[in-house]
Amino acid sequence: MRLCPKALWIRLVMEKLNWLRDTDLCVGTLEIVACAIVIAVSVPGNILLIFCTRRCIDDQLRTSFTLIFSLAWVNLIHNLAVNVLKIVYASAVALDSAGCKVLIFLTNFTTSEAIWFTLYIALLYCFKLCRVVHPPVEAACRKHLTCHMVLISTLWVAGAAASCPLLLYTGRTEKLYTENETNQQLSNVIYAECKTEYRNDLMEILYGKIFLVAIDLLPLLIMLLAGFRIVYLLWKHKMATCGGIWIGGDAIELEVVRACKLILLLILLIISLWVSYFSLVYCLKKFRSYYFGPPVLTVLSSGYSVISPYVLMLLNYKLIVRIRCFCCKSEKKQVTVSAIAPVSPYA
Repeated sequence: MRLCPKALWIRLVMEKLNWLRDTDLCVGTLEIVACAIVIAVSVPGNILLIFCTRRCIDDQLRTSFTLIFSLAWVNLIHNLAVNVLKIVYASAVALDSAGCKVLIFLTNFTTSEAIWFTLYIALLYCFKLCRVVHPPVEAACRKHLTCHMVLISTLWVAGAAASCPLLLYTGRTEKLYTENETNQQLSNVIYAECKTEYRNDLMEILYGKIFLVAIDLLPLLIMLLAGFRIVYLLWKHKMATCGGIWIGGDAIELEVVRACKLILLLILLIISLWVSYFSLVYCLKKFRSYYFGPPVLTVLSSGYSVISPYVLMLLNYKLIVRIRCFCCKSEKKQVTVSAIAPVSPYA
């Protein structure tokens, strides 16, 4: 029986997909390519953000710059440690128990830190926008800067402490497969070797299923509420300006409004990526065993570290000037940081 060109093309495509599914090399190659693309896009942006933000902190120590600096470091650690280990893992190079511990610990640590620092930035700019819409009677107190620095340091320590138990319970397990299991499972056996095995069921429920989920889910819920608050304040700002009650033409006010719109983008991005990743890992138990599972999870877990640095570069005018001077050295003499507007009481 002679097949028509369309049926023949569909048959060839299906045969190609089946070959890809049964090829161990392709499974590893897909994840290597995904990790390599993520690293190539994310690392330059985060390094540039760290360098320029550090220069801004030298000029004038501000909480927003320190938060951006910390978040950029979290993204850089995630890409240079977690994704590099994934490349090693996907290259058929077996990791030992220490490698599994580092992989699981850094994955959980960087994910939690990225969520908490993003929440801190969202709350900070929500407060700034509130002071724009409702101008304070008195100038802002500068004594709170020390408190912010202590809180940022506490977030680093707390994130590491919350993930430390994973170093005790995670290890490499040799999982033997029977001959009746499919090639699809065999091709993904390396992703089942790093296991977190708790000593008892109570520890697994309290720590593994409640605590680790809560430290990510709780700030995401607060971040969502902060996003609704920012939307409301932006609406109030627009209505007040259009109604002629007051005119928010100050450069600092416009910068805060623009930054809050970017914060909304970051909130939407990190919540959608986390929910997608959580749904695939916890709701679809066998998703990791599919040949396309690891690359998809890599993109979801690292997507925020790829996009966020380029959004954070636009939050502050001083940071934009630094980046412009770094990228276009010919403009360094024409554009200076002193060109920004004087700091207002709610900046």
